[in-house]
Amino acid sequence: MGGDDRRGIKAVEVASRLLDHLARAQTPVAVREIAAAGRMSPGKAHRYLASFVATGLARQEPETRRYGLGPLAMRLGIAALNSHQPLRDAMALQRELRDRFDETMVLSVWGTHGPTIVHVDESSQPIIMTMRTGATLPILATASGLAFAAFLPRHFSEPLIRGALKADNGLNLLARDWASIKRLIKQVREQGYAFNEGHLMPGVSAVAFPLIDRTATLVAVLAVMGRHERVNPHDGAKMLADLKLATRNFGQ
Repeated sequence: MGGDDRRGIKAVEVASRLLDHLARAQTPVAVREIAAAGRMSPGKAHRYLASFVATGLARQEPETRRYGLGPLAMRLGIAALNSHQPLRDAMALQRELRDRFDETMVLSVWGTHGPTIVHVDESSQPIIMTMRTGATLPILATASGLAFAAFLPRHFSEPLIRGALKADNGLNLLARDWASIKRLIKQVREQGYAFNEGHLMPGVSAVAFPLIDRTATLVAVLAVMGRHERVNPHDGAKMLADLKLATRNFGQ
């Protein structure tokens, strides 16, 4: 057989449509919705989903029986991001700054469900963290989330902000009404970073800086995390000034 065979495998093309729908969904979805997206019967969609769950491409929530992306899909997405040159540059900067200041550095990108951790470089005295690679960060309860809210175009962040205000999930939000949110976003833009003290982990503070490339695109957010007595705008003023300068020069 000669030439370029472009026929491919139909089942893989169908599966990709279902996975794309799961990736775009803001919350786990029901079989009927997935079936409609793939233009197939619920029974056929269920067979695909069973295979996705078995391989880790999807997961099913026990309580609702709805489906979302699974651990293998997360690993594939992060691997794809890691091959993206601007993100590779961001990780190189992250490692350089971790070595320079010996504080934990957390790199996040804007994912399907909002701010998502893609890489963590821990200090020589790592803090106890519940946030790991692949974790989604609350937009109104973390420094990284607030940095995305401040430096992303509004049409990306506003739906997530509205959802966070509506949800009653017990999080200690940095702001709980639109007037406060707008003031906070204005402050973050003016000072060039977002600060969060102990909202997710007592005694641990974070300062998050945007990494913006030469096309004015927000590539990622880099946060320094550490004990509050070291990581704060007063006691850590010199370190934060150096971090602000280093991150501002990203992509130049």
